[in-house]
Amino acid sequence: MEEKKLLELAKKEGFAAALLPTDQIPVDYRFRAYCEENRCGRYGANYSCPPDCGTPEEMHRRILSEPWALVLASRWDIDGYEDHDGIRRAKEGHNAAARRLLKAMEHLGCTGFVVGCSGCQLCSPCKLVSGEPCPFPDQRISCMSAYCVDVSALSKKCGLEFAWTDRQLYLYGMIAFQPV
Repeated sequence: MEEKKLLELAKKEGFAAALLPTDQIPVDYRFRAYCEENRCGRYGANYSCPPDCGTPEEMHRRILSEPWALVLASRWDIDGYEDHDGIRRAKEGHNAAARRLLKAMEHLGCTGFVVGCSGCQLCSPCKLVSGEPCPFPDQRISCMSAYCVDVSALSKKCGLEFAWTDRQLYLYGMIAFQPV
C-alpha cells in the first residue's frame, strides 16, 4: 500500500485524510443513542441506519473486517445551522466524493467500503419505507454514528481538524479497506 498515493487521491476529492489501522478506530457503543434520538429522521426509515443497519457490535466487527481506514475530513461553507439545504448538499457532496475515492482505490486493487457523514441518500425515500428491498446494498453508506465511531477522538488521533462553527460545517467519514 502506498500511503502517499492514497492521500493524494483523497486530496483530489477535497479531503484532508489520514491512514489508521482499523483496530485503532475509537468506538463507543453509547453513541448509538444519538441515532435513537432520530434528529435526522432516518432511524427505522433507512436501511443504512439503525436499527436496520446492524447492532453496534455488528457494525464494529464490520470496521474490523478490513485492516486499514482512510479517515476523511471535509469542510463546507454554510449559512448557519438552520441552512438545512446547504447542510444536506454538503453531506451529499462528502459522501459522493467518498464513493468516487473508493472507486479510484479499487482501480489500484484495494477493496473496502465507505463509512459516511450521514445515512445513505441514494433513494429518496429509502425503499425500506415502502417495504421494498434495497436496490443498492453494495453502495449503501451508514454514518459514523451508526458505527458508533467517536469522531472527536478519531480526528485528534489522526491530526485532522475538528471544529464547530456557525459558518463552516466539518464532516467526517472513512473508507475501511484491504490494501493491494
